[in-house]
Amino acid sequence: MQYQHIILIIDRMRLERGMSVAELGRRTGIDKKRLWYILDGQREMRVDEFLKLCIALRMDPRSFVTREMIDGVAEATARSIGRSDNPNT
Repeated sequence: MQYQHIILIIDRMRLERGMSVAELGRRTGIDKKRLWYILDGQREMRVDEFLKLCIALRMDPRSFVTREMIDGVAEATARSIGRSDNPNT
């Protein structure tokens, strides 16, 4: 799932819940200005901010995980383990 798509979903949920950016910022502890920049795509969202937003909006963070992401992590892990098992690499 692309980053911009995640932001759109989060902002749509905020609007559906009738929550202003200021209110969402208060509930999450994220500075209102920073939150505006995140929702506008001008700033990258940190993992802790993503989790706080999911909690405040009653969204399951796992719903953003795609099969492609899982496969990519599994492949990277397998490559990493393979490298650590072989002292010549």
